[in-house]
Amino acid sequence: MISEKENLEILDFLQQKLKKQISFTNQLKKLETAAGCDVSYQKDKAKVGICVLNDKFEILEEISKVRNSPFPYLSGYLMFREAPLILEALFKIKTKIDCLLVDGNGILHPHSMGLATFLGIILRKPTIGCAKTLLLGNYSSLDKKRGDFSYIKHKRKILGMALCTKDNTKEIYISIGWGITLKKAKEVVLRFCRFRIPEPIRKAHQLSRFI
Repeated sequence: MISEKENLEILDFLQQKLKKQISFTNQLKKLETAAGCDVSYQKDKAKVGICVLNDKFEILEEISKVRNSPFPYLSGYLMFREAPLILEALFKIKTKIDCLLVDGNGILHPHSMGLATFLGIILRKPTIGCAKTLLLGNYSSLDKKRGDFSYIKHKRKILGMALCTKDNTKEIYISIGWGITLKKAKEVVLRFCRFRIPEPIRKAHQLSRFI
């Protein structure tokens, strides 16, 4: 029987192999639609929500699905827990998505392989990680004004950005997922923010809630 340590070593190996497929160049040619995704849990059940908005914040398409949770929670391995659920729902979306905003991290991750990066590799679509809590790294304090930002650094490398999306509101942590630059990711997040959380993710979270 494979031990827990050996299981983690396998997962680490997979993340390291996938890391070679990350695209750091901007492949976002236009921004007419953006989708957000989020997953909520209730006991052994997981509920995924996907919401697609246009650049006028109009909902073009949305979907939610409930499934058995396929993988336990392990910090740093969210891609294995949530990606299968999100991909199943995304493949049912008919609207063309220009960019995917993910409730989670991109390269702001110990192996540069957060949920947003993995989804981008699979979909070959620009993705942005938008996290509410900081997984690793440090940054300078912000002035709490919309658009104010500070680069998140870890081992002298810039892995993401702490970004204030609304005046006097706690910052969020954005990072490259796949096929986009950090500068462009900042522009997209601010473009789709009315409140603290980008609107596609906020709407997706509402869809994912167990009521």
